[in-house]
Amino acid sequence: MAKARAISVYIGGAALIGCGILMILNDTLDGFLWVEILAGLGLFGGGLFEFLGLHQPLKDERIARIGTRAATYSWYSVLVLIGFMAMVYGMGGGYKIGMPQAVGSLIIVMVISMVAFNWYLGREGDVE
Repeated sequence: MAKARAISVYIGGAALIGCGILMILNDTLDGFLWVEILAGLGLFGGGLFEFLGLHQPLKDERIARIGTRAATYSWYSVLVLIGFMAMVYGMGGGYKIGMPQAVGSLIIVMVISMVAFNWYLGREGDVE
């Protein structure tokens, strides 16, 4: 069951990255794309806590700490990206991007940073 949930994270993450790329390239959320995003979010979010090692009961607190730290770093990366996009494309800069492009960028960064930070911190072995 644990592997099935981890696989659902990978399949959902791949679907979300693909949808994010389509949103950036086409600047649209029309058609069937929003259904694919909802399916990707369901798959990604459905197995995320198992993937991060936060399932109950906790079998290894070290893995849970790594998963929690990876999620924190990922959300912080997305927050920095939101601030950057708001300043460059919204308020201060003269550049404009569409809402689908902005959301597509956020989805891609969220998925990639979550998996990458979890992989990197897991390779280190422990976090304090």
